[in-house]
Amino acid sequence: MIRIAICDDHRLVREGIKALLIGENDIQIVGEAYNGKSLLEMLQGTKPDILLLDIRLPDSNGLQLIPKVLELSPNTRLLMLSAEMEEESIFESVNLGAHGFLHKDASGEEMLLAMKTVADGDPYFGQRISHIIYKSYSRLIKEPKVESRPVISEREIEIIELLGKGCSCKEVANQLCISPRTVENHKNNILQKLSLKNTIELLRYAIKHNIVRL
Repeated sequence: MIRIAICDDHRLVREGIKALLIGENDIQIVGEAYNGKSLLEMLQGTKPDILLLDIRLPDSNGLQLIPKVLELSPNTRLLMLSAEMEEESIFESVNLGAHGFLHKDASGEEMLLAMKTVADGDPYFGQRISHIIYKSYSRLIKEPKVESRPVISEREIEIIELLGKGCSCKEVANQLCISPRTVENHKNNILQKLSLKNTIELLRYAIKHNIVRL
């Protein structure tokens, strides 16, 4: 038996979902809520298997309720309902722990499928939402990749520049008013940070990545 709870501020929506489930012997409605406050009160005593949660409520944002719901009822799986198809909301709901997302204009057959899919432990996203996710992924993989590299501090850049001019560690130390040992430590840290072996590789790296202009 799949135990379902509904949280939606529109009574007509709640009644419609209940009517849809008439005759479904393996699904039972165990709770209803119309806003965030009544939902959290309900979850104090009722731990549904599935919660159908409207993303827009009069007193709350459905997304902000996700962590609170999962804290009160960790084993409840959330199926978000929305009349809007906002890419940001879809991804944020998943990041917060929702298990599915369904547009409110979905057919009764699709809503039943979504409930049973989520109850079985699998995620469910309606066809329209899957299309949004696909377009977002396609855009992501087509964007030029930006190479990330470790951050080089201003002091480290000063040391690289002086080494590139042929200064010894002692000469670098004199110009920067620090000890030769400190220069050596800086240089070793830079090499380790950039996964380089020696000063020659360091200078080549710095020139290639425009860290310094020698």
